[in-house]
Amino acid sequence: MMRRRATLLAMVLLAVGALSAEAQVSPNGFQVTAHAGWQTFAGGSGVEGGVTLGTNATYYFSTSLGFGLWTDLVITETAGDMFPPAALSYGDSTIFRTVNQAVDIWQYGVHGKLQLAGRAAPFLLIGAGGYTLFLDPQQTGSNSNFSGFVARFGVGVDYAVSDVMGFQLMVADSYYPSWKPDRLLPVREDYRNTRFPELNPDPGKLSESVHNFKFVVGVTMVPGGL
Repeated sequence: MMRRRATLLAMVLLAVGALSAEAQVSPNGFQVTAHAGWQTFAGGSGVEGGVTLGTNATYYFSTSLGFGLWTDLVITETAGDMFPPAALSYGDSTIFRTVNQAVDIWQYGVHGKLQLAGRAAPFLLIGAGGYTLFLDPQQTGSNSNFSGFVARFGVGVDYAVSDVMGFQLMVADSYYPSWKPDRLLPVREDYRNTRFPELNPDPGKLSESVHNFKFVVGVTMVPGGL
């Protein structure tokens, strides 16, 4: 699990270290942003909120219109109380345990960006792409994962603190229209509670269509600025 996380983080942040910086965008120029923050998940997703790290690159056709690529990684875990507990039998006694499972979610896609001019430049971001969720192989007994479509809608502000550095604040909704909560069961089949089903949470609370909000702070850069 740790090796996979290190590999995914390296992919997400690959472009960041080698870039010099300039905060101002210009027509026919690129802007690269490295960001970190927190992503919440809808209550029906079966997933807890987690840390998110990512980067994106935007090519500007003008000072107000850009198109680019984005990717990020969310490190989180399942919400154990949304799934049947583990039932551990000892003679004539049964002990129930709520179980969580570590998951990593890799998100990626393209976006369009509309931005106003100025030192503090508000923007609107609309994107689409996909996600791949990786389950914990030590818990599932296999290298399990599943993928789906994600639509992203974000608003924020780019703030230029100097000619060579800028910051970004953004709130974005990552919408999963075909989420698969049944794939997140953290307890192996042999240990699931089937003897007392009335103790299991209502599966109807899980949703296959979820909105997940992320809140990030980033550093904006332009390759070759210095």
